[in-house]
Amino acid sequence: MKKIITSVLSLLIAAALTACGVINGTTDTVTDNVTKNTVTTSAESAADETAEPVVDTEITASEATGTFEMKTEDGAFSNDKNVYTITSAGTYTATGLLEGQIIVKAGAEDEVVIELSGATVSCGTDSPVKILSAGSVDISAKKDTENVINDTRSVKTKDDDTQGEGAIYAKCDLKIKGNGTLVVNASYNNGIHSTDDLKIQNLALKVTAYNNALKGNDSITVLSGTIAAISTNGDGVKTENTNVSKNGVTRGDIVLSGGAITVYAAGDGFQAAHNFEMISGEEGSVPSVTVYTGSYSGYTASDASTTSYKGVKVQNELNINVGTMTLQTYDDGLHADYGTAFEDGTKGQGTINITGGTVNMSVYAPDNKTAGGRHGPGGRGGWGGQQTVAGADAIHADNILNISGGTISIDSAYEGLEANVINVSGGNTTVAANDDGVNATKGYSAAQINVTGGYLDVTVSPNGDTDGIDSNGTYKQSGGIVITRGPSNQNMAAIDADGSVSITGGTLIVLGYGRVNAGGNVKSYSLSLHSAGSHTVKINGETYTFTNASAYGRTTCYSDVTVSS
Repeated sequence: MKKIITSVLSLLIAAALTACGVINGTTDTVTDNVTKNTVTTSAESAADETAEPVVDTEITASEATGTFEMKTEDGAFSNDKNVYTITSAGTYTATGLLEGQIIVKAGAEDEVVIELSGATVSCGTDSPVKILSAGSVDISAKKDTENVINDTRSVKTKDDDTQGEGAIYAKCDLKIKGNGTLVVNASYNNGIHSTDDLKIQNLALKVTAYNNALKGNDSITVLSGTIAAISTNGDGVKTENTNVSKNGVTRGDIVLSGGAITVYAAGDGFQAAHNFEMISGEEGSVPSVTVYTGSYSGYTASDASTTSYKGVKVQNELNINVGTMTLQTYDDGLHADYGTAFEDGTKGQGTINITGGTVNMSVYAPDNKTAGGRHGPGGRGGWGGQQTVAGADAIHADNILNISGGTISIDSAYEGLEANVINVSGGNTTVAANDDGVNATKGYSAAQINVTGGYLDVTVSPNGDTDGIDSNGTYKQSGGIVITRGPSNQNMAAIDADGSVSITGGTLIVLGYGRVNAGGNVKSYSLSLHSAGSHTVKINGETYTFTNASAYGRTTCYSDVTVSS
């Protein structure tokens, strides 16, 4: 398997953001190519020494200029001084420019569809689209039309129950769909906010909000579409509730089964009150996700008050099964909390499961916001260049991290993989980290690293207080291929454990120091793979290629099959 990571960061000059304005800039592209039986690893970060923020320019919409008109053939509505109030189930078509509101006050079982067909709705006193009652509401951007919702209120400073919490605000299930374009600008609080379930399908959607771009208190589901979710002072995509639905399901999930979703957030990219899932859609679709947080979001306000800048943060489980995810974050890339008390009486499990898909990530800090030593993988200069925030891990599970498939590329992080228990049974994982590459911490059970399959390639500096693989308990390997690098002494090593480091199967290549107990049919090989540059090794007849950015002290290989260089 050959891993080639190309990350192109574009410069930007951002226009000033007005209450209803749109910022223009450039986009960021990350590509990943894999070829069987060859793996290339670089310790150098793909970022320049000063990373530039990235913003969305792909989704735009022109505001309507004609007279506003609402039509329906099967519903009922009234108009009072440009406040259009829908009072029954039906389909309603809106066109033209409205300086006012669309309000829904329908029956508890009524299904309402609002078709935007070249419409702009702007309001500076309340939510431009405010849904107070209905069974469910669909807002559809019709094919080949451009639509804009502008919430021009001043930033929220106190709670006010009379005010809608978003530019589009619904007190019922809400679905945003269509084959057209919808741009939402929200200067007051949230962009699109449902107090129940929020679903998105098909359309091109751009939401720029002061607080959360997308918020569904009970759940958020993305089925398809092209989405840019932008928060200038809060989290990009967020759920809140963890009580139990009438079907016995704990609320608070974010589920992505299709679409191309890009999140630019001052705080966390995704924050799920319960679970985050990337799964296949009904027709075989898979999601594509890109997240920029903190200083790497070009839309982030300079006075942003948030203190968490994670890519994806969950209170229970984080599951990636399919699709692609690219993260450029100022804080942890993927993070799962343990022990959160839910409204249903259960507690968060703090588990991350990666079974498939592709995950590429860089976790590091901008100029003047660095910490955590000067020995990590850097920018143009390699070691000692761009630094990461202390404690900012690429993948952090408070409890258990399971990697059984997929391709994971960690280009820069303080620590690469961190959890109480780390299980690697499959997949192709490469890690470049400033501190420990893989770290099993003390926690809710005995610290463990268990490798039974897959490919794991770990890079840290050959100098300083670093460990390639570090377990505060045990390291056990019975299968798979592991290459780990690090210093050549007992205190800082390529592989280290407070308990034992044991291998009974598979292949373990140690570049640097490691005290390893070999058992079963495992033999020890002394090879020469520790100099800087490209190296090729044959493991049971298969060829693997990797690159060392630095020279390491020595090479020791342990394997239950034939290994040669």
